[in-house]
Amino acid sequence: MAAIDAPSTPLELFLITTLFDGGHIAPAIEELRAAGLGDKVDSWVGTGENQPLAADELTKALGDNIARIAALLGLGADEVAEKAAAALPVTFDALSPEGKVVTQ
Repeated sequence: MAAIDAPSTPLELFLITTLFDGGHIAPAIEELRAAGLGDKVDSWVGTGENQPLAADELTKALGDNIARIAALLGLGADEVAEKAAAALPVTFDALSPEGKVVTQ
């Protein structure tokens, strides 16, 4: 499992605080499952290998949410999707040690 000390960029921090409802990842898990990414999410919170997430998969699944985050950050939607697609698997993995979702 990959470990992270803290978000390394403002975008990572924003994604975590936006998607994780104050640090709880369960609502984000359900949102991503409902968007059709359940198999990938399950790999991230499980104990096996993390399935990769492509930016276009995330954009297709979340659409307007990616555009909204991009607008709030003053970035392009493609850049947000790429960074989010890279950050989400690692972040979910780190927040679910031994396959158990941390709910603090």
